[in-house]
Amino acid sequence: MTTIRKTLASVLFHGVLISSSLLAVSAHAGEKIDRMLDAPNNAKIDIEHVNGDAEIRGWDKPQVQVTGELGENTEEFIFEQRGNVIVIHVEVERSGMDWWKNKSKVKGDDLVIFVPKTSDVNYTAVNADVEISDITQGVNVEVVNGDVLISDVADRVKVESVNGDITLKNVKGRLDIETVNGDVEAAHSGQEDVSFVAVNGDLKLASTSPDVTVETVNGGIDLKLEKIDSLSVTTVNGTTNARMYLNKNGRLNANSVGGELHFSFQPEVAAQFDIETHAGGKITNNVSSDEAKKPKYGPSSWLRFINNDGSANVDISTVNGRITIDAQ
Repeated sequence: MTTIRKTLASVLFHGVLISSSLLAVSAHAGEKIDRMLDAPNNAKIDIEHVNGDAEIRGWDKPQVQVTGELGENTEEFIFEQRGNVIVIHVEVERSGMDWWKNKSKVKGDDLVIFVPKTSDVNYTAVNADVEISDITQGVNVEVVNGDVLISDVADRVKVESVNGDITLKNVKGRLDIETVNGDVEAAHSGQEDVSFVAVNGDLKLASTSPDVTVETVNGGIDLKLEKIDSLSVTTVNGTTNARMYLNKNGRLNANSVGGELHFSFQPEVAAQFDIETHAGGKITNNVSSDEAKKPKYGPSSWLRFINNDGSANVDISTVNGRITIDAQ
């Protein structure tokens, strides 16, 4: 997870250093704020703070408004325009190299930020919960600890998180999610690529994307997909359930160490199936009458057959898990 490590480094770097070129607005700990700036067309909004909560809402006005209350360790509140970028940064007091470790013990910011719907929103925090809604362009979120809720975003969504749950409602366009610990639930539409990478936590996805990639170590995977050109699933442990319509010339590749892989296809799916277990496990075929085969010696098994014209390809393998294929 080099990207997430870079995220943490970037957050800490920006929290420690304050550029002398910034036009910082002095602020007091616990100060209530209500400030507004005019925004250029298709503005980029850069929001960064360390601790607390933030709610970011799109609206139809060509302004950015920040309301709420600053955290008790606030040192500076930066709210300014730099070219096409509106910058909203909350800088905090620091004492020694371990200042950032104690941020969860103090009261953080409680911010509500209104931005033009056509903005690109970039949000970064260390310990914070964030909600983002009603943005017609892109959203990029990087958090270390905290839950993320994103709804009604029309272009693209990228989220990187270490600890915390991620919930996506009615998001469209390209989807790129990385998390270490936390569950992910997403309702997505659009034809752009979808990618999920997780270490611990369950993934639940409903999507119309024809190109989906999922990688996990531990945790369940639940996929409700439509017309698939390419589906790639890589997991170590946990149960995977995926339902889809596999297009002509489509491809499914799935690999696991343990756990269970369960894939459901449309009736009369046309595909060439190549399924293997390497050190045990079991293969259940509910698509055709073909049965898995075993060698005379050894725990492996395999199942290879062509269903209908075999135009698509299904390749599934596991070390010692269970594999089930079904026709819906």
